[in-house]
Amino acid sequence: MSKCPYTNFKEKVLKYIDFIRIPREEYGGMPACPFAGSELDKGKLMIDKFDPNADTLLDKVKAYDESEYDSALFVQVSDEELTKFDTVGYQDYINKIMKENGYQHLKCICFNPNDELDINGFNARRHAPYFLINIATREALDTAHKVLTKTKYYDNMNKRYLKYLHMEDKK
Repeated sequence: MSKCPYTNFKEKVLKYIDFIRIPREEYGGMPACPFAGSELDKGKLMIDKFDPNADTLLDKVKAYDESEYDSALFVQVSDEELTKFDTVGYQDYINKIMKENGYQHLKCICFNPNDELDINGFNARRHAPYFLINIATREALDTAHKVLTKTKYYDNMNKRYLKYLHMEDKK
């Protein structure tokens, strides 16, 4: 019998956050995710597991929305491997479902270890221990985006990565 891959999921997610908070030259000397570490340090990052056999995603979104957390990171439980082709469609689906159910002030960004987005050969997503669903307010994500555009964060990203981030006009 194999060990459940979701055993100690929080510990694995915390190790990943430690990894993506290290400044990297690929991101203009900034961490791959410049905000996760500070949210974690302040106790403002909800880390939980989303198992479709146990709850609905909207149950998880509601719990986050009614909490004091600034953002949520849900580990997607799945019997099937989510491919690089699944990421954008699933992310769009989650955003649509949230919007249709009164959570239009929230936005989802998915991180798939099978994504093939890299900067000069470095792929931060590949190191994710699971398919991760990040949910935060649109306002917070817009503010973070504006802060990052004033830095060298995007300078080394190729056109494909910038297109994925909906920033085609950056280069």
